[in-house]
Amino acid sequence: MATMMMTMEMMRPKVCDPILENRSRIEETLLRIPTPSSDDLKLAASTISPESLKEARGAIEARSCKFLTKLDILERGLDKVRTFQDAKKFSCALAMYQLAYLPTKPETCPFCVQHSGGNRCEGCGYAKTHGGRCDKDTSAFAQFIEAIYDLAGAIHSIQDEGENKGADPLDLDLAKKSLQESIYTSREATMRFISDISNDSTYELMETKARYIGEILQAMPLELMNSKDAKLAHLRSYEKLERYW
Repeated sequence: MATMMMTMEMMRPKVCDPILENRSRIEETLLRIPTPSSDDLKLAASTISPESLKEARGAIEARSCKFLTKLDILERGLDKVRTFQDAKKFSCALAMYQLAYLPTKPETCPFCVQHSGGNRCEGCGYAKTHGGRCDKDTSAFAQFIEAIYDLAGAIHSIQDEGENKGADPLDLDLAKKSLQESIYTSREATMRFISDISNDSTYELMETKARYIGEILQAMPLELMNSKDAKLAHLRSYEKLERYW
């Protein structure tokens, strides 16, 4: 009987997932791409003009100020959190805003600012050191953004679940304290970010951006979501952030 079952298993056609297969091929390609040295990154950053750096810095500051305003609004909304389910929904909304205001838009990147227009991405130092243009599957930026989209999708799925499934991991008071801490940490990190980039070179600005993104990911109130998928997506985002700069 065991032999028969083994034979039937071997004869069973394998079901292939094209998306997973494509991701696997991309991951294998990424392993073959050398990690850029600090000298490589500094050389790439040296190609950015002061005008492009200033424009990107201004866009970052404007976006960060909008995020601070949103955090203030969210903080005032904490008074309306009266049940753990309210806290869970609030944590999802807060996390989505934290992701939405990350400085990942083209206008916040000095490389994108400088290489926009007719000859888009031609000669881009970031593309040369990070696996190709940002719209390529092998790009470090594309990989990171895909991970962020997956994280946002996992959080959105929690919002669609309706009533909470399973036991609540925290009581309401602790949940509200966790939300307050997430808002406070995000605010402090953002204010520090705005201050730090004011005199940064291009190389330093990219380093500061990567550090700030990590701080915001760390501040997300994931423990309130009680979602394995969100935690896995969050971990993947951290992993992809390592190659961001």
